[in-house]
Amino acid sequence: MKTPRVSLLLGVSVLLLLSGLSISAGVEVYEGEESVLLPFQVSESDSSGSTVMWNRFGLTFRSVVHFLKPEGEHLSDQDPQYHGRTSMRTDALQTGDLSLTLRKPTNRDSGTYTCTVRRRGQELSRTTVHLLVREPPCVSVVRLVLHLVVFCPFFMSTGLMVSICCSRRTGNKPVVSMEMSQDVEEDQGLDKDHDDITADVTTEHNF
Repeated sequence: MKTPRVSLLLGVSVLLLLSGLSISAGVEVYEGEESVLLPFQVSESDSSGSTVMWNRFGLTFRSVVHFLKPEGEHLSDQDPQYHGRTSMRTDALQTGDLSLTLRKPTNRDSGTYTCTVRRRGQELSRTTVHLLVREPPCVSVVRLVLHLVVFCPFFMSTGLMVSICCSRRTGNKPVVSMEMSQDVEEDQGLDKDHDDITADVTTEHNF
């Protein structure tokens, strides 16, 4: 008897989840792209005659990102960060495609977005989309070049100073070697003179 009850509870839970349509999605985009799409699709029976509100909590001014009514868009309470940057399909309520287009995404747009569908105060559907706006790869290359431009002169100047110090230290070596060579030559000259003197000396023996 417990197994049918468990199956029944699971079935009811699934139906509740489907009716609420609470889905979590993730979207990634590079900063500087023309636009990014936050997807959300519901049945036409839920979207027809309903209001659709995209929110993002944690904003400094207002949490409203985009608000669509059967009469049209209502953007008077839209957060200033999104002015002129959001749009939805003109036939969104007829087709059930409630996706939000966000133009010129930046790092500030990264966050969690929620879209709620209501009709006569009753919530029919909801979804959550996590948006992550990344820096483009070329930015890393530019930063690397900037680091090289900043640090290369430092390393070059350090290397130049070291080479100058080394050259100053080694600059006296030729003089020392010359003096040594002169001493050696003098010594060699004395040896030659000594050899010449010994060569001229003759020994006489008296018998």
